[in-house]
Amino acid sequence: MSIVRYTNKKTGVVTLYESTSHYDPETKQSRPVRKYLGIEDPETGELIPSTKQRGRKKKEPGDNTETVKRAATDYKKLYEDALQECRQKNEIIKTQEAEIKRMKTVINNAVQILTKA
Repeated sequence: MSIVRYTNKKTGVVTLYESTSHYDPETKQSRPVRKYLGIEDPETGELIPSTKQRGRKKKEPGDNTETVKRAATDYKKLYEDALQECRQKNEIIKTQEAEIKRMKTVINNAVQILTKA
C-alpha cells in the first residue's frame, strides 16, 4: 500500500490516491487498485480529505437562502409600489399627449397661414 500523487498539468491541483496491488489471475499480472483520498493543500502539503460522497453536495432545507428571501418579501407592498409607479407614468403620458395635441394645432395654424401667403 502506497500513496500516489497525480498533478493536473492544466490546473496544478495535486490529487492523492491510496494504491494497493491486486493480482489478476486471467492476465497473470498485478494491477493497481486505487482509492481516492483527496487533494493536497498547495501551501502546507497536507491532505485535504474528500467527503467520500459522489456528486454535488445536496442543499439542506435550512441552508437555502433563496427560500428565506422569498418568504421575507412583502408582495402587497411591491404591488402597491408598482401601482403607484403606473399612476405616475399615466399622468406623465396624459400631460405629454395634451402637449402634443396643443403643438399639432399650432403647427396646423402655421401651415394655414403659410399656404394663404
